[in-house]
Amino acid sequence: MASDLAYGLLPDHLLLALVLVLMLLETVGARERLASLLLRLALLGACAVLWQQLATGYAAEPLPGEIRIDRFALLAKLVILACGLLWSLGFPRGTYKSAFLAGSSLLGALVIMDSAGFILLFLGIEMLSLPAFALIVHGAGRGTAAEGAFKYLLLSAVASASMLFGIALGYGATGSLAIAPFADAVRAGAPPAVAAGLLVASGLFLKAAVFPFHGWAPDAYSGARLHVTGLLASIVKGAVILALIRIFGTGGLNAETTAVVVVLAMLSIFYGNFAAIKQRSFKRLIAYSSIAHAGYMVFALVDTTGGRASDLLWYVAIYASTVIVACAAFAVLCPGEGDDVQALDGVFRAHPLTALVFGLAMLSLAGIPPLPGFFAKLFVFTSVVASGYLAAAAVAFVGSFIGVTYYLALFFRLFAGDAQTAPAE
Repeated sequence: MASDLAYGLLPDHLLLALVLVLMLLETVGARERLASLLLRLALLGACAVLWQQLATGYAAEPLPGEIRIDRFALLAKLVILACGLLWSLGFPRGTYKSAFLAGSSLLGALVIMDSAGFILLFLGIEMLSLPAFALIVHGAGRGTAAEGAFKYLLLSAVASASMLFGIALGYGATGSLAIAPFADAVRAGAPPAVAAGLLVASGLFLKAAVFPFHGWAPDAYSGARLHVTGLLASIVKGAVILALIRIFGTGGLNAETTAVVVVLAMLSIFYGNFAAIKQRSFKRLIAYSSIAHAGYMVFALVDTTGGRASDLLWYVAIYASTVIVACAAFAVLCPGEGDDVQALDGVFRAHPLTALVFGLAMLSLAGIPPLPGFFAKLFVFTSVVASGYLAAAAVAFVGSFIGVTYYLALFFRLFAGDAQTAPAE
């Protein structure tokens, strides 16, 4: 067991060591450039360990009922850390505080994926969320950032309370804090267990900004700096969505829970896409876009073919990496604090390569074939149709076409005739 705690959780240990080293270096006043370098080295090392564990088929349960390291946990951690590495490369100028907070949030995501019990899962959720709250206000210096962070903190506390209420209700129904008996009870359809499952899911839906639990997202995303917006919309959201797989597994849901999930997914897709159309702020547009994509990801929960975990892993990997690339490219195309989408007009002439990367990211988020975003949606819709929800899949497919409009609008702005004067790339 001791070796499994050491080797199985080695990626977690690397990130914990990173956090401690960053705290020490900031205390002694070391150069800021070391922060991003150390973050990348730790993430690269953790990814290498995970890759080796996957290659050897490693699996263990060091603490039965609390910590389980299986193939899903390894893949999910690899996706999260790879996206974290991409984020650190896309936004290279980090401080010790931002690297410390980002590393802490990533560590929380790893703890979530290792969890087999609700104690560890809840600790991981809070470790993921609280550093993200601090990142929103870190270095922003604006009242809008404080307002957005306060909304995120307040509603995140409500989400945590909902989860705790559901966990307590589930404990009363099953007599255990392990996740497996909780999920079995929810699938069996016992009223107390179903109520507990809905409360836990509602808490996670709020943290993932699923409609109608999305109220904090637009202000939090728009108030933060662009690199924080990218982190919130990609890694934090993806980790919360993957937590749903940790809880509900790959088995089918009962009829009542399925109905709730389908309705919320549809509402998220339509509301997020419609609201994004009229946005002039890129960060607010990303916020509403992320609400729609949360709907697609939640929609995968109704799958009964056994492909739910793989579908969501692919979706989170593709969506998160695309959002990070889009935010990093926008930061290059439109430097400074402004995020008006009009600043994109004609930037292809001055920055052709970066504009092309940004444009492809927009088309991928829209689901245009043959880009990766198309396959992410295809996997989800195929599994939902195979599960017998053809009508719901058709409605969601129509909703996805609404999102194409604003993504294409951003894409065509890159080639607008009134190019802004800017130095050549």
